[in-house]
Amino acid sequence: MPAPAGVALETPPTLAEWVDSRLRAAILSGELAAGEKLRSEHLAAEWGVSPTPLREAFQRLAGEGMVVIEPQRGARVAAIDATEAAEYYELRLLLDPRALRSSMAAHARGTSAAAFRDSVHAAYVLLTGRHRTVPAYLDVHRGFHLALLAGCTNRQLYRTVVQLHDHTQRFQVSGAGAQRRGDPAAEHAELYDAVMAGDARRAAATLTAHLQATLDAVLALTRG
Repeated sequence: MPAPAGVALETPPTLAEWVDSRLRAAILSGELAAGEKLRSEHLAAEWGVSPTPLREAFQRLAGEGMVVIEPQRGARVAAIDATEAAEYYELRLLLDPRALRSSMAAHARGTSAAAFRDSVHAAYVLLTGRHRTVPAYLDVHRGFHLALLAGCTNRQLYRTVVQLHDHTQRFQVSGAGAQRRGDPAAEHAELYDAVMAGDARRAAATLTAHLQATLDAVLALTRG
């Protein structure tokens, strides 16, 4: 039966896409810990797939720096330390505000503006809800930040930012974070208010300050 007019059908993921998504989620949540050896046969049995798409996923995530493949030793989840995390946050400090301004400019008016605000609002509701675990919170935290940037018209920039978010989330979920100044919840609220009001300058400034506070905390770790 055809879909009603105006209703988009969601294409189910291919097996390769599903395995990529499952492996990424396991790494981001800490289910597969930093440095852990990746055994394709074991994961294949656990996830109900063959080892081949898993090995292919190892290669793809190795290209993003989330997996390390060593000759004669196989694949493992890439380690991440405070120095590396600081480098990722420095890049986010440069790129996230730019992507945010682009996203807001692309949805400044018309029906796309309403859809953008609805998406941001839904992500913020999830962010400010109750979370049973730290990984669960970090997942919706990532979702909120990426909802803000999803309308970025430079898709290469957006893809780069998504990868940077993944790397910084791995650092956060490891429990290696430092005490930071400020109130992240208040910063998120200010960022949400600025975006919903369409104030790109205030939103970018708030996001910059939010990321700088986190970067400062991570840099303090690298200095011992």
